[in-house]
Amino acid sequence: MQNTVAKVTVVGSGISGSVCAATLARNGISVTLFDSARVPGGRMSQRREISEDGRELLFDHGAPYFTVTNPDVLSVVTEWESRGLVAEWKSNFGSFDCFTNKIVNTEHQA
Repeated sequence: MQNTVAKVTVVGSGISGSVCAATLARNGISVTLFDSARVPGGRMSQRREISEDGRELLFDHGAPYFTVTNPDVLSVVTEWESRGLVAEWKSNFGSFDCFTNKIVNTEHQA
């Protein structure tokens, strides 16, 4: 039997593509991950801006949080958490009003 080296391309570096790539790599498969955006993450990505008063503002480009029920996905997310790539959501939720240039409707989620 001939030895072959498995090489896989994963298109999309959102949560599904990232979990897929991590699982393949953990099983010894060479993975190349592509995304159309400038940075990886898909709907997990975030943009940072500094407001006029010097405060740092963080803008999520999709869902501000996610939940995990699948044990395989949970193991990947737990690894990300240990590496500081994700964290439990402990901040306020709010909306940016582009007409007033202010954050509105902030509320704390437990």
